[in-house]
Amino acid sequence: MMKKQMLSGALVALALLLMSGTLVQGAEAIGVAITSANFAAPSPEKENLEGEWVEITNKDTAPQSLTGWTLEDEGNHTYTFPEFSLNAGASVKVHTGEGTDTARDLYWDRSTSVWNNGGDVATLKDASGNTVSSYSGGAEED
Repeated sequence: MMKKQMLSGALVALALLLMSGTLVQGAEAIGVAITSANFAAPSPEKENLEGEWVEITNKDTAPQSLTGWTLEDEGNHTYTFPEFSLNAGASVKVHTGEGTDTARDLYWDRSTSVWNNGGDVATLKDASGNTVSSYSGGAEED
């Protein structure tokens, strides 16, 4: 009987340890969120795809690696972040069009638009596929 209680207690402790690891991992990403988006590039849209973007901000006090994270729309167009770290308090815009990646701007390098001009949903997921942030909206006036 004593062995069963010890085994049962050990299993509960293991389950709690595994759950706490998941919660801590999720807690690390809470400070990262989609904070703005411009789903409609200036006309002619195909020639101005760098004007179609989603902004992601790290509101945390520590840098956050976004390596392997994804950004996707409702139509399952998916951008996968390269090796990239977002500094504490910093923002990065992911542009649909072509360009050279910097600490403030990343480029999807697409030749066609991704986001629906009238509105779309942008979803940011961590490298494990967990949803970190979603942003729903229409075209932004910038």
